[in-house]
Amino acid sequence: MRRILRNCSTAATGSSLQPPDVPRLAETARISLTPIEVEEFTPKIRQVIDWFGQLQDVELQSVEPALRADTEAYNLREDTPETFENREAMVSGVPSYEEPYIKVPKVLSKE
Repeated sequence: MRRILRNCSTAATGSSLQPPDVPRLAETARISLTPIEVEEFTPKIRQVIDWFGQLQDVELQSVEPALRADTEAYNLREDTPETFENREAMVSGVPSYEEPYIKVPKVLSKE
């Protein structure tokens, strides 16, 4: 992400970026796009990249770093384990279960 932001900073200052490689982005996201969709999404993705370039120009030297937007610690709830009343009914609704795990299909393979 940082490399994209660095490259996009030229967009905010007026330099021209190369059009995004939408077919490659779609493949990385594991979605299929028709040629018409590629033409439709290219300017939209380019606009998002240009917005990131504009963010690079924001002066943040005087801004105090924060781990999250809501820094009020008293808003945190107690992290306590819960026992579900009808565990067997929940487990019976999943497609594949091997004690104590619910099995799901791989989502990161290229298959």
